[in-house]
Amino acid sequence: MSWRYALEKYVAHPETIGDGTVVYFDDKVSIIRDSFPKSECHLLILPRLTQLSRSHPAKVIDGKFKNKFEPYIDCAINYIFKHFQEKFRVQKSDENNPNFDGDILEDKDKFVSRFLQIGVHSVPSMKNLHIHVISRDFHSVRLKNKKHYNSFNTKFFISWDDLPLSGKILDTDKNIETKYLKDHDLFCCYCQENFGNKFSLLKKHLDVEFNKNFELK
Repeated sequence: MSWRYALEKYVAHPETIGDGTVVYFDDKVSIIRDSFPKSECHLLILPRLTQLSRSHPAKVIDGKFKNKFEPYIDCAINYIFKHFQEKFRVQKSDENNPNFDGDILEDKDKFVSRFLQIGVHSVPSMKNLHIHVISRDFHSVRLKNKKHYNSFNTKFFISWDDLPLSGKILDTDKNIETKYLKDHDLFCCYCQENFGNKFSLLKKHLDVEFNKNFELK
C-alpha cells in the first residue's frame, strides 16, 4: 500500500495501536502524534467517518464541521500545552522577541495565539483528511528540507480560522506547490529574517531561537 495511506490504520482501528502514537480516539475521531513531527509537538486530528476521511479538507470543512470538531481541537491544544508545561521553562524575555514573555506557559490563550498553529495543507500529502495542531517552533530532526518548512510557514498552510474558504477557488496543486514550497523564500517564524533558499542556515537559526526561548526543566 502507498505511503499516502499510512494514516488509514489510525482511522480504521486506533484501538489496536499500542505504541503511544494515539493520544485519543472515539467513534468520530482519532488524535495522534505525527510520526514525522516537524516541531517539538505535532498532532494530527483524523475524522473517522469514511466520507470525511477521503475528502479534501478545504472543500469539506465548513461551519458545521468546525463546530463538531472544536472539542477535539481543544483536546489537542491541551495536550501540547501540558507537554510544554511539563518539559520546559521559558527563558528570560528577549525585548526583540515579545512572543516569549515569561508567562506564556502559564496563560493557555497566550500560548495558543502566539505559539500554536492549527489548520490543513492546501495540497495534502496523505489520502486521509487530517488537521494539524503544531507548536510554532519547528525544532525537530524530522524537519529536513525547504518543503517541510514552507508547508507550514506560507499560505500553503490554511489556518483553521480561515476555514471555511467560502467559495474561494484554490489554484491547481502544481501551481500552489511551485509558488509556496519551491519558489517562496524561507522566513524565520520567530524573527522573520529572510534566509532565501538556505535551509541549512535556517535550520541552525531555528535551533538557536528555540534554545534561546526555552530550556528543559
